[in-house]
Amino acid sequence: MRVRSVVLGVVSVMLLAFTVGCSKQEPPAPAAPAAPAAVAPAAPAADGRSVFEAKCSVCHPLDRATVRKETRDKWVSIVKDMQERKADWISDAEAAKIIEFLTAEYGKK
Repeated sequence: MRVRSVVLGVVSVMLLAFTVGCSKQEPPAPAAPAAPAAVAPAAPAADGRSVFEAKCSVCHPLDRATVRKETRDKWVSIVKDMQERKADWISDAEAAKIIEFLTAEYGKK
């Protein structure tokens, strides 16, 4: 009986730590200087990857999130679900870039 209460206590503390860890707000990044006109724009997949790394990898790394291949509709659903979990963390423009990256790199053909 005592073991059960100890295990329950440990699991509760771990769940609380996980919840607090994923709810931390990152301060906004300082505005980047404007790129020179001569530089070609980044490819959508490369840009989406950087947005993914900045926003999504706070809670889970790229290799965990992309272990499977999904259709575009499924990636849209997953990204929208993540947007709803943390209000104002991923903008619609950022979500579109992330979806393009995931579809291009990890989409089902």
